[in-house]
Amino acid sequence: MTSEKTVNDLFDMAISAERAAKRLYEGLMAKFDHHPEVAAFWSRYAIEEESHALWLERMRDALPEERLAKPADPLILQEAIKALEFSVERALQDLTNLEEAYQLVNELENAETNAIFEFLIEHFSEDDETRKFLRSQLRDHIRKLMIDLPIQFKGAATRQAIRVKD
Repeated sequence: MTSEKTVNDLFDMAISAERAAKRLYEGLMAKFDHHPEVAAFWSRYAIEEESHALWLERMRDALPEERLAKPADPLILQEAIKALEFSVERALQDLTNLEEAYQLVNELENAETNAIFEFLIEHFSEDDETRKFLRSQLRDHIRKLMIDLPIQFKGAATRQAIRVKD
């Protein structure tokens, strides 16, 4: 018996990473609930992360067992392992203000988790329409970080002045 990670394992890791991101956003909601507009912003992201996990589950469930049992791409597998090493609890504990939260999320949204999601969309989506839809959802998700943050919180100095709740 081999210990080689499979496509199914890769899906499991990607789903776990999306749910970890959801936990991060839920933690940010709590840390900034004294600013309802900011908490609502993080809440929308938490909901989107859960929808990413559900899309991945549906994508995985639509694949035949033989395909799920194939070896996972080693480079993407390394990215998934790195993504799972991220500690939501430690990241939340280390934050002191909204600017740090914003930078953390910006880095995360442009890093491993979305690269894995993009790979899975590209290689395991059932058809071109689904692929296009999921890619546009992913791009919109990343873009919203810059666009949907309430206007009064767009400046870095303003974000630095907004402390996390004790």
